[in-house]
Amino acid sequence: MGSIPAKRPQTGQCDPGRRGRPVTLSPEERREAIFAALEEVHAEVGLDGATMQVIARRAGMSKRTLYDVFPSRITLLRAYMDRVAEQFIQPLPVSETDLPIAERLSRILTRNARHQGYGLPLEILRTFMAQVPACPEIGRDLVDRLMQRDLRILTQELQRGVAREEIHLDDTGQAAALLLDMVRPWPIESLLDPARLASPEAFAARRCLAIEVFLAGVAVRRGDGAP
Repeated sequence: MGSIPAKRPQTGQCDPGRRGRPVTLSPEERREAIFAALEEVHAEVGLDGATMQVIARRAGMSKRTLYDVFPSRITLLRAYMDRVAEQFIQPLPVSETDLPIAERLSRILTRNARHQGYGLPLEILRTFMAQVPACPEIGRDLVDRLMQRDLRILTQELQRGVAREEIHLDDTGQAAALLLDMVRPWPIESLLDPARLASPEAFAARRCLAIEVFLAGVAVRRGDGAP
């Protein structure tokens, strides 16, 4: 495997074409630079080749600076997965809460679509799953911080729909879990065979169909004896 080229220095170093103080990134900018470096290195050499030293070099910082931000590689990977989860589903801004429920659900489930794909998150999941028998807290953390977060956001939106009599549901939590399962392909196939990972177009088509089928099943029907 060849060496990984470094990016132009970003933190604590002067641009040779500029004079004055070195450019210093904010803590958030530094985290984003590290995440971007992780994605680039993974695309070139895979997750096994994404060592802390290689990531630091690609991000244009010292390994010591990287460890100041993330004390370990596993901490970095968990923070990256948190970021992926936050990009997948976000609560609606107040300005969009008066839209019809079909549009609200579509916007929640399509907000901040990942342009980088899901290859790296899936590979990180494989790494975490292999560690769960020895470190069960990793599995609990993934469920509590990633999966339950999406479920809470979607449950709240379904509760809004029930309150407005747009839909009829007795258990919005179970319904939210069902809708998420409908929207997201079963992950085992992609975990076992990365070639089966659906394309962005396939994801979008599945999402639209899932919302349509889901709402048809929970619609409030008036005048036919239904609630």
